[in-house]
Amino acid sequence: MFDAVGITWEPGSGARNTKQSLQETFGETDRRMVIAYEFAGDSRGDYAAPAQGDFNGRYRSFAEELVSLGMGDTIITPNHEFNLSWSGKYPNDPQNYADAYARLVSVMQSVNGANFRFCFAPARNRQGIAPEAWPMDSQYWPDGEPAPIVAPSFYDGANGIYPSDPEDITDEQRERAWTEKHKPQLEMWLDFAKSRGASLGFREWGLASSAWVNNGGTDNPMFINRFFDWIESHDVVFQTYWNGNIDNPKHTIWPEDKSLLPEGGQRWRNRVTATLGTDDTTNDTASDTTNDTASDTTNDTTNTNIVGEYNRPARGSLDWHVPLNENFSDIEEDIKALNERLKKLE
Repeated sequence: MFDAVGITWEPGSGARNTKQSLQETFGETDRRMVIAYEFAGDSRGDYAAPAQGDFNGRYRSFAEELVSLGMGDTIITPNHEFNLSWSGKYPNDPQNYADAYARLVSVMQSVNGANFRFCFAPARNRQGIAPEAWPMDSQYWPDGEPAPIVAPSFYDGANGIYPSDPEDITDEQRERAWTEKHKPQLEMWLDFAKSRGASLGFREWGLASSAWVNNGGTDNPMFINRFFDWIESHDVVFQTYWNGNIDNPKHTIWPEDKSLLPEGGQRWRNRVTATLGTDDTTNDTASDTTNDTASDTTNDTTNTNIVGEYNRPARGSLDWHVPLNENFSDIEEDIKALNERLKKLE
C-alpha cells in the first residue's frame, strides 16, 4: 500500500473514515505515529526497482498525503526486520536495500512541510546483513539528513535458557536470560548505532507469553524493569511496546482480560505512568525476587484515559481487537479513494 488508507488504523466513533481519524488523532495533536512501511511493494525482498527510483512517485505521493493530514513528523520504518532470512523482506542484494532506502528518504523529505524521521529496524539477535544495508553509505543519501534511528525489535526470548515448558521457568533463568542474552544484544546495537552517529530507539519490544512460538520468559515483570532501567540510562529516542494481535496474545498486555501477561503488563503501566508523572493508585502485586522493585516509583495503577488518552473512542483505536467500524459507507469511501489513487499511479 502506498496510500494513507492502507495504514492499519481503525476509525474512532467520531470519525467518518481512516484519514479523518488519523488527522484528529495525530495531525491535530502532538502525538507521532510510527509506521512500518512496506516500501518495496509486493516484491518485498527484491529492492532493485525502488533502488533505481521506480517508486519515487509513490513515495512522494505518500509523503504529500501525510503532510496534508498534519502528519509530517511521522516516524517511518521501511521494511522492518529485513535482516531475518525467513522474513520475506530479506534483500537479495543489500546494496539495493540501502539505495532504495536512501531514495525513499530523499524523496519523502523533499516534500514541502515534511519533517519525517526514519528507523533502520533489524531484528535483534544478530546484525547479519545490517552493516551492508546501512542506507547512509548509499550515493543517494541526501546531504544534511541525520542518521536514521537504529531500532531493533527486542523480545524476552532466550532459546537455550528458557525451557520449552513455560511451567518450568524460574526467576533464576530470567536473570540469566537478561545477563547472558538480552543485555549483550542491547550493547551490540548500541555500539552499532554509536559507530554510525545514530540514535537508538525501540519501535517493537515486549514480553513473550506461552503463545509465542519461541521459548519466552512469559509473565516477567523483571524484564520490564530491566528494559526500562536500561533505556532510561542511555540515549534512547523512543520506545513503543508491541501489543500484538489480541486474538493470538503472544505479547499482549492490554486489554487486561485478553492478556496472558498480567503482572508484566501492570509493571509496564507503572513505569510509563511514572515517566509521564501521572497518577497510578492500584497495588502492583507482581512478584519480583531480584530486588529491582525499587524502580517502581508510583502507587501503581493506571488510568488509561490519562496515559496518552489513546483509549478515548472519538480519537481512534489502538486496540486491535475492536471490530472494524460497522458503517460500511466509511469503508466504501476509503476503497473509492484508494481506487482513485491507483488510477493516478497507472
